[in-house]
Amino acid sequence: MKTLLRMPGAALAVGAFVLTVLLGAGAVSASALWQQSATATMSVTANGAWPGPAITSLTCTNDSPQRIATLTVTVPATATVTYAALQANGTYGTSYSGISGLLGMTPGYIVLTSNPNLALASQIVRDNPAGPLTVRVTATYPDQTAAHLNIILNNSTSNGKIICP
Repeated sequence: MKTLLRMPGAALAVGAFVLTVLLGAGAVSASALWQQSATATMSVTANGAWPGPAITSLTCTNDSPQRIATLTVTVPATATVTYAALQANGTYGTSYSGISGLLGMTPGYIVLTSNPNLALASQIVRDNPAGPLTVRVTATYPDQTAAHLNIILNNSTSNGKIICP
């Protein structure tokens, strides 16, 4: 503080400031020198990498001989649904069209069939004929954001069954 007061005109400036505050004239501006406030606004835009709304539900039901598995998909907003199977190398294979233009909160269905004669089975079952079948269902929304859920089915070509979890 002493070095500040040694500057030419510093004592006069400090005195004028104190007098202004004490008299109340310019109190708002004087107070603003000692307090700062700010408002920040942030907006986020989706560019395809940001996740879309989550899939509301993904369930599976079987028919009586367990040769048909029906996946029921419900999304919170209008979306295009695709599905793909997990491959042995850890990636997802061919993406199949599920339900186009699925409206929010209206369930859509993906029907997967199995058969001892693979020629009669769904393409995804033919492409992944044995073992557990991990199916990733992806909902892509109009703004190009996407969300997905996985479901694991037991797929056996020896008896032609595809069994829901």
